[in-house]
Formats: sequence, structure tokens, C-alpha cells
Amino acid sequence: MKTTLPYAALAAAITFSAAASAQTPSTQGGQSMEERLAALETRIAATTQVQFGGYIKLDGQVSRYTDGTRATALIGDEFLVPGTIPVGGAGGGAVTDFHAKESRFWLRSNTDTDYGVLGAYIELDFLTQSMGDERITNSYAPRIRHAYATFGDMLFGQTWSAFFDVSALPDLLDFVGPVGTTLVRQAQVRYSPGQWDISLENPSSTLYDTNGLIGNPTTLDDNRYPDLIVRYRVPLEGANLSIAAMGRELAYRDGTSRESEFGYGVSIASKWMLGDTGNDIRAQLVGGKGVGRYLGLNAFRAGEIQADGNIELIDTWSAMVAYRHLWSDQWRSSVALSVAGADNPDTVAGTTPKAYRTSHVNLIYSPAPRLDLGGEVIWGQRENEDGQRGEVGRVQLSAKLAF
Repeated sequence: MKTTLPYAALAAAITFSAAASAQTPSTQGGQSMEERLAALETRIAATTQVQFGGYIKLDGQVSRYTDGTRATALIGDEFLVPGTIPVGGAGGGAVTDFHAKESRFWLRSNTDTDYGVLGAYIELDFLTQSMGDERITNSYAPRIRHAYATFGDMLFGQTWSAFFDVSALPDLLDFVGPVGTTLVRQAQVRYSPGQWDISLENPSSTLYDTNGLIGNPTTLDDNRYPDLIVRYRVPLEGANLSIAAMGRELAYRDGTSRESEFGYGVSIASKWMLGDTGNDIRAQLVGGKGVGRYLGLNAFRAGEIQADGNIELIDTWSAMVAYRHLWSDQWRSSVALSVAGADNPDTVAGTTPKAYRTSHVNLIYSPAPRLDLGGEVIWGQRENEDGQRGEVGRVQLSAKLAF
């Protein structure tokens, strides 16, 4: 939905109000009131366009784990998070979950100025929040997905990392999808001249602490430098292709000293249209040393703290391919396959994840514009360093209405 706010109309209203309150023309500094108001109207006559939208979505899921019961109380049941698949336990029965937490709202504005267009965008949903429960009202707190401003080629705020190409994300009912994606949103400053994106993004280190030198925290925030990402969007007809390179510091403090190492990663993402059929193939390849949290929803950590305190970075890689087929104007399907792996040090615990595999297949029906009704079959597998594997099978039914 789009609403245009003409500020010239506001100035006209001010003019009318002022004229009504003044019985005789007045002057100030050699200008009449009418002249001053005309100047004010000229200054604020630039038009701001405001758009808002979003969607309502209901997800119903039936999940069964081979090596344990549900992964976690919240996030593993909302969508597939490979890192939460249980391994090494007794198989549990099927569990059913309904939720509407993926529903979202967004607001965008663009203002023409003498110096260029000023843009702002904010988007909220209700996923991953622990502020709420299913006992009575299912009330959940909103969370920020995106909140950024743009001016010319500059962007500042929180949005997708430049290491992630949204166009390569498959058309799935599951919120995220394949383990091979690099879905990350974070605060950043980005410069985008032409086909390039150069981004300085918020750093955060994830390291295994097998020897317990710092208490084995999940996330560390001892970085001195932001993550640097450079992406080139290759200009192609009928296709999207991007190549991104990342350099990042991984660091920690143990109370008396600070250790750090520099890692890197490369991502190649694409979406290829198959003629004028509307069908497409989407793919992504990722590899590097110390990629860590950027891959598969923090599927692996970036490195391990060794017994001598040094950081040994971990080689990780992933591959994803998806095919979308339009059966008709109202019916479509997507199939997505993905795998991700890590070459962990020999000293990590046997329960450390070594590889993940996921697959999705769906059928979606759109009986009316902006309305999607569909079902999806999801499978995920986690393999640990000790050779044990755990799997999840899930059937998801969804109804989504965009506005």
C-alpha cells in the first residue's frame, strides 16, 4: 500500500490559518506575511512518499526427530535450524506446533531533497522471541528485522549482510530453508557505487573452547575491527549473479591477554531464469576459513581456542541448489537440496557438528493475488565428529496473505 504526503498542502494550510488570524497585512524585515509563507512553502514542498505493507502467515508443523525429542522449546520448532537437531538420544514421537509469529509489517519512506533522495526502511516480525508462551494468549514481542536509512549510494543501519544474496534464497514455506545459505542481518555501513557493494559490518566471534580457558561462551565480542565485505553484482540478462569476499577478525580475551586471528570467506550466489517460462534455478557456493556464524544459521563456529591459547580457524564450505517450477498461473513448486561441512580440529569434542544435509519440496497454490496456500516436506540431518547422526522429518502447512 502506498500513501503520498504532499507537504505543499501542509504549507497551504498554514497559509490559510495565518491569514485567518491576521486582520491586516503585516511585515517583518521588509517581507509581508504572504511572502514569508510562500518562501516556507517552497522550502518544504518536497514530496515524501510513504509505503507500508507486510503479510499475515500461519504455519502448522508436524515434526519427528530420530535421536531425541524436539530440538529446543522455541527456535527449532518455528523453522528448521540444523544446529538444533538432536543427536545421540532415543527417538521421540511426533510433535505438532501452530504459530503465526512469522507475520510481519514494514514501513518505507523516500523524500526528494536538493541533495538527493533520503530513504528509510523498518521491518518487524515476532519470531525467535522468548517473551511469550502458548498457555493462554500467545503474546510475543516484536523484533527488528531491518532498520536502515539510505542517501545516494550510502546505507547505514541494520539489514542483510552483503555476504548474503537474497535473490538466491529458494521459494520455500520454511522461514529460512537450506543449510547452505548465508542468511545474516546485522548493523553496517555500506557504500554501493554501480555494481559494487563495500560494507563494514558488526563483528562477533564464535569459538569452541574445548579446554575451558574462557568458560566456553557461545559468542564473544572482543573484536577491534568490523567485518569487511566486498561484493560485485555481475550484470547479466535474465540472471542474477554475485561474488562476495569477506575478511574478518576472530578474537577473545581471557582476562589477562587478547588473542586474534583473521579469517576469510567467499560466496558465489545466482538465480537463473529458464527462458520466459517463469521457472528458475537458484544456487549458492560458500567456502573459507573462519566463516563461522555466516553459514547455516551459525551451523559451525569459526575456530577453536587451543590449549596454548592460540586460535585455530576452521575451514567450512557449503553448496545449495534449488529449482522452482510454475505449473500454472496459480500453482508452483520448489525443490531445494543443500549440504554444509566443516574440517574441525582433532581436539574438538565428539559432539561437535561435522556436516549437515537438508532438503525441501513444496507445492503452493495461489487462488487469489497475494494469497498463498501450501504444503512442504522438510528433512534435515546433523552429523557429529564422533560419527553419530540425528535427523528431523517435518511436514509444514502454511497460509499467507500479503497486504
